[in-house]
Amino acid sequence: MKKDVLYYFEELSKIPRCSYAADGVIEHISKYAKDLGFEVKVDKAGNIICKIGNPKVCLQAHYDMVCLGDAPQVKLVKEGSVLRAKNSTLGADDGMGVAIMLYCMQKYDNLECLFTANEEVGLIGAANLELEISAKNILNIDSEDENEICVGCAGGSDVECEKSIEYQPLNNNEKVYKVSVEGLPGGHSGVDIDKNIPSSIKILARFLAKNDCELIDFKAGERRNSIAKNGFAIFTCEEDFSEEKNLKIEQIKNENFKKIKDSKQIIKTIDAFSQGVRAWNKELRIPEDSANLGIVEVEDLVFKIIISLRTMDDSAMNGLEAQTKSFFDICGFATTFSSKHDAWTPFIGEFANQVKEVFSKYVPSVEFKAIHAGLECGMLIAKEPKQAVSIGPNIRFPHSTREECDLDSVEKIKEIVEELVRQ
Repeated sequence: MKKDVLYYFEELSKIPRCSYAADGVIEHISKYAKDLGFEVKVDKAGNIICKIGNPKVCLQAHYDMVCLGDAPQVKLVKEGSVLRAKNSTLGADDGMGVAIMLYCMQKYDNLECLFTANEEVGLIGAANLELEISAKNILNIDSEDENEICVGCAGGSDVECEKSIEYQPLNNNEKVYKVSVEGLPGGHSGVDIDKNIPSSIKILARFLAKNDCELIDFKAGERRNSIAKNGFAIFTCEEDFSEEKNLKIEQIKNENFKKIKDSKQIIKTIDAFSQGVRAWNKELRIPEDSANLGIVEVEDLVFKIIISLRTMDDSAMNGLEAQTKSFFDICGFATTFSSKHDAWTPFIGEFANQVKEVFSKYVPSVEFKAIHAGLECGMLIAKEPKQAVSIGPNIRFPHSTREECDLDSVEKIKEIVEELVRQ
């Protein structure tokens, strides 16, 4: 008896698969594929390719997930046709794409499937792919809107800004406080960056700057590519301040605390940094450039700020990086850039039109789109001249504990993928 997609997703959800910690998934997929008669290869980056027969299309998805809340312990909650996780990210991004591929593998004798590693931390698997894709077309199943066929995406660059710090003792009469922000909505730093979702980092910095506070500690944000939802700062302040919405403030005992020297400048730096959309693409109706303050933390006498930059135009990335470096240079921070990947320039070719023809039977309103997030297609076709598109079921609030997936939409995408494989 053939298993359905949800069965494969449930089995996958039992295996820890946070980025950099998903070895169990490699073993799980490899064994499953070999038992079905697929030829299986795994490269040093943890990518897995499974092939049987003479495939014309390669299905592709990444198996790692953003782990927030209780993840990697994922407890699934099904409410009607909506699937969520209790107190954690769901991992439908991109576990549902993986599950659709595992479903297809039990049914078809001419099929190629590429499962990539560590996508959520900078497309690392795709960037270091050592496996050859034999099919001429790539169908990525990592998009999050059933009404869209994605034919382009943003490029990205991660920025680490560091400043060495010194401590100085507090005066005997200085009071110490802790200010916390908890339970903000959070969201994806690409697809949600234009939704005016509040950042815990910016809220804390605004409070601290407005009240002329001095820092003892500051820790906020969960991941570089998520809009920060939680955080706290420990501070001292000479002036009185009032309670504010979304802020919990409590006085704590002054027990050998020391404050960060010149911390007012650091606070003003974070407060002044422009979080969110920097430029808008009118033609694509999505952000053109953006910057996300992902994580702020104090670690080993270093104040660290981690930022995710995105742009739809590769020629603009150098400028975006240079602006960011100049800003933090002025404020005394050293900057380094990593995990840089190029944008996927929108292209509608023969394969894209074939996908749309099939797609329109199930979703008549489907449109070609580009997204302000990172997809692996651009990186994969840069290695080999192939055509690619990205599709996927409706997934809302990825990279947050609100993540949810529409199972009726999963069924549609499964049917579309199957018809394309048959063709």
